[in-house]
Amino acid sequence: MPVLPALYPLHPRLVHFPIALSLVGSACILWGMWRGREQWTVYGRTSLLFGWIGALIAALTGLVDQSRAPDDPAVSAAINRHITAGIAVIVVLGLAVYWPLRERRLLAQPGHRWAYIGLILAGAALVVLEAWLGGQLVYHLGVGVIGR
Repeated sequence: MPVLPALYPLHPRLVHFPIALSLVGSACILWGMWRGREQWTVYGRTSLLFGWIGALIAALTGLVDQSRAPDDPAVSAAINRHITAGIAVIVVLGLAVYWPLRERRLLAQPGHRWAYIGLILAGAALVVLEAWLGGQLVYHLGVGVIGR
């Protein structure tokens, strides 16, 4: 008998907070930049940081839960797409967290400001894509669904 059978699958239980934190953080950053409210960008960057940390944890649990996925070519292809998008999310959100720490006056430089806005929008789009791919695994392929 597994040690934590009640927690399997663990990955779907941990993905919702990183998704929400990343999207809310992106929205706060964009709102703060648009309205000229520095405090909103601080809130957004903090939320983005916690979303990124949560995404790392969710990725690790996803790799563990992957070992229990059905051995089916369609499932394997969907999991590979999900993992690829997950890596992209971690990289892009990591850059979005790191860049303002590296360049304190990032938002004051017009060229860098627009590049950062693009990075934030790309990160939010990747989070949505990643969540959609995870939903495809669960709702269309039945991965992680007990009794299926």
